[in-house]
Amino acid sequence: MRGMIEGGRFGNESRLPPERELAAELHVGRSTLRKALEVLEAEGQIWRHVGQGTFIGRRSSKGPTNSFLNLATVSPKELLDGRLTLEPAIAASAAVAARPSDVARMKLCAERRETTKQPEAYNLWDHQFHLAIAEATQNPILIELIQQLNSLRRAPTWASYKKDRMVEPYYSISKRQHRDIIAAIERQDAGAAFRTMKDHILGVQDGFFAWSEDPK
Repeated sequence: MRGMIEGGRFGNESRLPPERELAAELHVGRSTLRKALEVLEAEGQIWRHVGQGTFIGRRSSKGPTNSFLNLATVSPKELLDGRLTLEPAIAASAAVAARPSDVARMKLCAERRETTKQPEAYNLWDHQFHLAIAEATQNPILIELIQQLNSLRRAPTWASYKKDRMVEPYYSISKRQHRDIIAAIERQDAGAAFRTMKDHILGVQDGFFAWSEDPK
């Protein structure tokens, strides 16, 4: 599917053929196809409109971004320090500027992250959630910064440290924190948005250091 999209088989914003046709063309079952579509949606390559079908691109696509950082030279600790510095302030800014459609996007990303059974899609929806918060600021500089951070989170340097985050207690704690962040932004409470995001990133840091010290 990725090769078909990147090769220009489908025009931007065009609708994909029905699942049964794609599955037959690719010689896979529909359940396998749906798993692939879920990952592509989490990446922002496609989007789904209930009752109308699946479309190429993303509703509010900002286009591809080129990293201004050398991904190979940024350590996971440096990435987490950057997130802790930037993301609480971005969440506070989102609480001031977010529109109802922005909050709806955050809720969608959080819900998709909570309901997926695919680890790759889980991580990608997490990236989309944090990007949705940046987009809610209406500030292109902050949006670009989060896109850069998301690129770093997908880099091999960071991926080598990743553990399965779809396990307890991390899963439930992270889910609650995401909901608290959304609630603070929705009620336009910048202070609470800052604090809840800070607590969330601190929790990610704690998890990272625990994983990196685990001899397993």
